[in-house]
Amino acid sequence: MCGMCLAHCPTYLKSRDEGESPRGRIALMVALASGNLPPSPHLRAHLDRCLVCRACEHICPSKVPYGRLIDAGRALLLQVDPPSPPARLIRRVLLEGLIAQPRRLRGFGWVLYLLQRIGLTKLAPFFGLRRLAGLLPPLRFPHTLRPHYPARGVERGRVALFIGCIARVMDRSTLEAALQVLTHLGYGVTVPRRQNCCGALHLHSGDFAGAQRLVQRNQEAFASFGQGAIVTTASGCGATLAEYPTQKESVTEESPSLAQQVIDISDFLSRIPWPEGITLRPLRARVAVHDPCSLTNVLHQSQAPYTLLRRIPDLTVIPLPGNRQCCGGAGASLLTESDIGRALLADKIEALRKIAPDILVSSNLGCALHLAQGARDAGIAVEVMHPVTLLARQLSSNSDKSSKVFRNE
Repeated sequence: MCGMCLAHCPTYLKSRDEGESPRGRIALMVALASGNLPPSPHLRAHLDRCLVCRACEHICPSKVPYGRLIDAGRALLLQVDPPSPPARLIRRVLLEGLIAQPRRLRGFGWVLYLLQRIGLTKLAPFFGLRRLAGLLPPLRFPHTLRPHYPARGVERGRVALFIGCIARVMDRSTLEAALQVLTHLGYGVTVPRRQNCCGALHLHSGDFAGAQRLVQRNQEAFASFGQGAIVTTASGCGATLAEYPTQKESVTEESPSLAQQVIDISDFLSRIPWPEGITLRPLRARVAVHDPCSLTNVLHQSQAPYTLLRRIPDLTVIPLPGNRQCCGGAGASLLTESDIGRALLADKIEALRKIAPDILVSSNLGCALHLAQGARDAGIAVEVMHPVTLLARQLSSNSDKSSKVFRNE
C-alpha cells in the first residue's frame, strides 16, 4: 500500500495510470476475487500489460510476493471470463501443441530453418507476421543434442544443461557455446532427453494446470541426474525453475530439489575455479551488458556476467544505461503487448546510441531478440549475444578469426 513500487514499475512510468501499477493491479485483483468487480476487457488489459519484471517485488519493504499474485490473478480471470473460442484455439495450438511438445518444436525448427535458407521468411510480413519475422535471428542447423558431452581432459565435475523450448530453435549458438565452455573447463555435461519448456509461458498466462504438467515432466527428466548444478542459459527459464514447488518430504541432503540445483551459467562459471592453462585471447572492444529483470529481480545474480567477462583481457565492460528498467522483451509480451514493449525498447535503443558499444550482451533470450530487432530497425551496428557466446569465442583453442568483433549489418 505504500506505493514505493510505483517508481520502479515500467508500465506505470510510461502511463502514469494507477491501474498500470503493482498497487493498482493488486487492488483490481482483490476486487475481482471478492466479486466486487466484474471481469471486463479493461480489467484484462491492465493485468495483461504487466510484464512480470518483478522490480516492484525486488524493492518492496513488505516483501509482497507480487509475482505469485499476478499469475494467480490471471488464472482467476481465465476461470471467470474464458477467452473466445478462436483465442482458446490459438492458446492450445501454441502452448500445448507446440511449446510443450519438444518433438513438434524440433520439427517446427526444421521448417523455419529451411524457410530461412531459401529466403521465404521474407514473405512473413505479407501474412501478418512482421513482428515474429523481425525477431527471428539467423538460424543454425537444428541437429539433436547428444545426451552427454564428456569433459576435455580430466573431469572436474558434472553438470546438467537445461535447454528449454524456444532456445532449441532460436538460440542454438548459446547452447553450443555453453557446451564448449563447460567441457573446456573440465565439466561433463548431461542433456536430459525428456526435459521440456520450463512452464513460464503457461504460468504467466494463467494456465496453472499446463505449467504443473511441465514442472512434473522436468522434475522426472532431471531426477536421474542426481546431485550437481543444473545450468541454464536463459535467465527467464532459470527464474522459473528456481521457484519450482518443492516436495519437502522427498528433498534430502543427498537428493536436493530441482529448484535448489538451478544456477545461471554466468554465475556458475564465475564461481568455479578455472583449470591452469585455460586462457582467453585479448579483445579490444567495448561490451555493454544488459541486465535482464529475471537475473536481477528473481535470481539476484546480475553481477555474474560482469565478473565473467572481465576475464577477457583488454575488454572494456560497461553496463547499459537504464538497466533498472525492463526492456519490454518479457516472454509472450514480445508479441502480445507490442505497444509497451516498443516504448520501453526505445529507451534502450537511445542508450545504445549514446554509448555506441561494439557488442551488447544479455543473459535472457527474449530480451536479446527484442534488443537485436530494435538495433537493426534503428540502423545501429552492434552484435547482440549471450555472455557465454563471447567467452567461447575467446577461448585460446578457437581459430584466430573467432577473436574478431563481428557486427550485424
